[in-house]
This record gives sequence, structure tokens and C-alpha cells, in this order.
Amino acid sequence: MGLLLGSGNTKPQYPYDQWYGVQGDFNSQDYKLKRVGNLDLHRTLPIQAKLKRFVENPDGSVKYYLNQNDSRKKDSGATAVIDSTDGNVMLEKPEYYFKLEIEGTKWIRAYSEYPLPGFIKMERKTVSPWYATVDITNSIAVSGCWLTWNGDEIARDSDGFVILKANAAQFRGGSGAGDAAKDGTYNSMLGMPRTSISKAGVRPFCKNGTHHGAYRVYNEIAWLQRVEYASLHCQDTYTETLTADGFHQGGLGSGCAVNGTEWNTWGGYKPFVPCGVTATLGNNTGKVSYTIKGWTGGDKVVQVTSYRGLETPFEYLWLLADDVLVWHKADVSIAYVCEDPTKFTSHSDSATTVPAGYEAITEFPRTDGYVLSMAHSAKGYSFAEKVGGASNKGYCDYYYTPADDSSFTAGWYGALLSADAHGGASAGFGYLHANSRSSNAFAYIGFRLCRF
Repeated sequence: MGLLLGSGNTKPQYPYDQWYGVQGDFNSQDYKLKRVGNLDLHRTLPIQAKLKRFVENPDGSVKYYLNQNDSRKKDSGATAVIDSTDGNVMLEKPEYYFKLEIEGTKWIRAYSEYPLPGFIKMERKTVSPWYATVDITNSIAVSGCWLTWNGDEIARDSDGFVILKANAAQFRGGSGAGDAAKDGTYNSMLGMPRTSISKAGVRPFCKNGTHHGAYRVYNEIAWLQRVEYASLHCQDTYTETLTADGFHQGGLGSGCAVNGTEWNTWGGYKPFVPCGVTATLGNNTGKVSYTIKGWTGGDKVVQVTSYRGLETPFEYLWLLADDVLVWHKADVSIAYVCEDPTKFTSHSDSATTVPAGYEAITEFPRTDGYVLSMAHSAKGYSFAEKVGGASNKGYCDYYYTPADDSSFTAGWYGALLSADAHGGASAGFGYLHANSRSSNAFAYIGFRLCRF
């Protein structure tokens, strides 16, 4: 299969001019990518521009879109209800068309709004814009924001503690009811994401067609960001300034970075940023300052990132991915993806067969390291293929495997994405922690509600 472009060209060589994308090289250590296709589309970014927050009906259809510049309002400008009682707050990843081209060591990921020859349809998917929690009263996973506001600032009481909506206790994060004693304190879990729960623990709470198989939509959004910035380095310095040619540059910067020891002292690695802190950004990319009370040494200010409506895209909490399993055998490690939520499973650690519905995608490296290159599938999936990069080389994100550990036990493992708040330079859209069993549940692991 030939490349869509001739060598050195940025103009399509066939009459269909309505696509844009990026070109990379499997052997290159340069994290910067080459913009290809219609360069005007790299300026207008029509697919990325369709990422939108909305409130959903129980069946997942759109009840109303939220305002482009302020998620506390409806698209019409009227006040929105975003505490999940009017419906889950979700982020819509639009449908589009995709084509992967590989020739020699070079690859192109091409995107279009139209069904061009050879392009496959990438279906609409929706995901919670921030980490989800559980409605304790009704035993259902939900996505909402329980903050109150003083203008565009989060409302706080005389002690500086966040003032939340009256119903916030019904949706307590952290370990849920187990953290009730912290209500009203500096490390309260009210308004926070639900953590300390395994993949199997989340599944019964996912109702009405929802699930927490986040890898596929997370991976798609990751690539939309890479195309927008023509870069594999999502933690590169954040700037709103465009290049002289009108393109986005840099990256999204660091996430909610904190010192791990201090985080443990503050709250045992439990969430410290309430859901919806970036509501004031709407669907725009940017950062919001958030002050954590009671931190070691005094108040701690973190920068909360949102990429086109996806809050805390990395470097906050590890992200469960119920649609991915990893089989680390004695001599090979294989990534499996399941596209049918009814077949999601944690599988037995020691099983010797592949669970129904899971398809082998690629082999993983057998040693830890910064990802140098990824394997790409025709469906758009991408996983670490080689390590040997660095925090500023290759994909700039880290891959962990148990296969190089002295205590390694072969078997089935889960996948954790994104990296937590003390992951530092290893964190990012391409980060993958593949050495954790599916049954693991920790204070710094959360989930996103999905529907597709």
C-alpha cells in the first residue's frame, strides 16, 4: 500500500482534499510530527472542534449541549444542571473517518469528516469529561459536578474549604461511604471521583448501557491531540500562542503534579481535585488553578488541565480500562482489546485461554522504559512496541511491565492509563501500566463513565 503523499509533499496526490493528519517514522526519536494533508484543516481542526460536553438522557442521547465557553450553562445560555440529577455530564467524541498508511519505516494517520476511499468510519463515542463517581443512594455510576461558584471562582467557606451542593454526600468520592468521616474537613471526598475500586467492582454500577472500557475513546482523543499539536510530547510546554503559520504548538504541560509522599500524608493518595473544576473552560483547552487545603507545608496550588473538554487527561489518577487485558506469558506479552462491553471481564490471573470477545492487537516490550515507537492498527489502536525513548524522545511516556521483574509471575494483567499525580515526566496520553492485576483497587485509581 502506497503512502497517501509523495515523499516530501504536504499536498494530497488524489482529488480528495478533505483530510488532514500526521506523519511519523518508526525509527525516529523526534517527538515532533509532520503535518500532512490539507494544511488549512490543520488550522480549523474540524474534528477536534466537535468535541463537546453535554448532558445526556438515560438512553445516552443528547438532552442538551453545554456552552462552548462555560459548562455551567446550556448551549442556549440558560443555566445547566450538571450535578448528574438532570443526566450524566458527558464529552462527545464525534464520528469521523480514519485511514492508516504504512510504507517502510514511515506511517501516516489520516483524518476526515467524509468517507473518503479507503477510510474507515470511527463511530461516535461518549465519555465522562472528568473521572466518574457512584450515586450511593441508587447504586449507579454517574458523571457530574457538585461545586458551587462565586462568579467564576469556586465558592469556599471561611476556612477555605470548598462549598458543595447540598446533595454532594450522595455522590461521595474516594472510597464512598467509607470516607464519610472526612466530610467537612480539608481532605473531604465530597465532590471527588470514586476510587479504591476494582474493574469488577465498577461494573455493577454501570447501568443503562454505560461501561468503563475507556481505552478506545481515550486513545482516539489522544491522537486528536497529537494531530492538533503535531507532536507526541503531550507534556511539552503549554502555550496558547499559535505558530506564524496558524498552527498549535507545544503541548498541554504537566498535569496536577504533586509530591507522592506529601500526597500520602494529605489523604493516603486519594483524589484532591473535585470533579468539574474546569467547568469554566467549557470545551476549550486550558488550565485552571485549584488550591488544595491542608497540604504539607501549607496550601498547595495545582494546575488542572482540560483538553477540549477532557479534564485531567493525564497525571492525576490512574485510569481503569475495562476493554483491555494483557497476557504476560513466559516468553511473550500480548495486548488484547474487547469491543463488546457485555464481554468485559477481569479474567483469572492464571487462565491459559483468551476470554471471549478479546482480540489480540500486538506484542508488548518485555522491559520497562520510555516508549520509543508504537504499533498501529487499522482501527486506530496504538500500543507500545519498543522502549528506549526518553521524556523528550519518541512518545515521551512510560511503559511498565512485570516481565523484567525478578518476582515476575506469568498470567493475565489489567491496563492502567494516564499515570497518577506523582508520575512526573513518565505520565501522558501514551503511558501504560501493564503490571497490575485486574483485581487491584487503590486510592489513586479511578474510572471514566463511557457509552459506545
